[in-house]
Amino acid sequence: MSVILTREGRDRTIEVTPSGDGFIVTVDGKEHRVEGVFGGLMRVRIDDRPVEASVRRQGLDLVVEIRGRAYLYRPRDPRAPKLTRKSVADQTRGELHAPMPGLVVDVMVAEGDTVEAGQPVVVVEAMKMQNALVAPLSGRVTAVRVQAGATVDSGALLLKIQPEEG
Repeated sequence: MSVILTREGRDRTIEVTPSGDGFIVTVDGKEHRVEGVFGGLMRVRIDDRPVEASVRRQGLDLVVEIRGRAYLYRPRDPRAPKLTRKSVADQTRGELHAPMPGLVVDVMVAEGDTVEAGQPVVVVEAMKMQNALVAPLSGRVTAVRVQAGATVDSGALLLKIQPEEG
């Protein structure tokens, strides 16, 4: 499995390959042997060094806590184009695009609904994880281009929101 994790504007390419009782995790070309207990609270050995950390979802992000410090990462499928520049313009226009290819699990709004910025509006499942996508701004939904059960490509337009006047 391959994924790109973005933290503070820097992309890191991660490749995870099963190996024996653990995994070989390649981070930006450097291999690490990882073994242990995986899940929310992880007790692992990375290159024979013990590490205890917790990992949880927060919206589209992953929060990794190690030794009392929290690190926020945004996962992205490496097949998906980088949408950062486009997404800023899309947010001001009120467009919501799929961040990666996936299956639409739920559409929580309809045309004509009023939404608040940050309100969950569409759930897309990608890489076996459900991602609640949120309204980029407050306003009225003017177009819903997907329905539950549809598959979407990365960058596909999901819905449009007319910004609030004010």
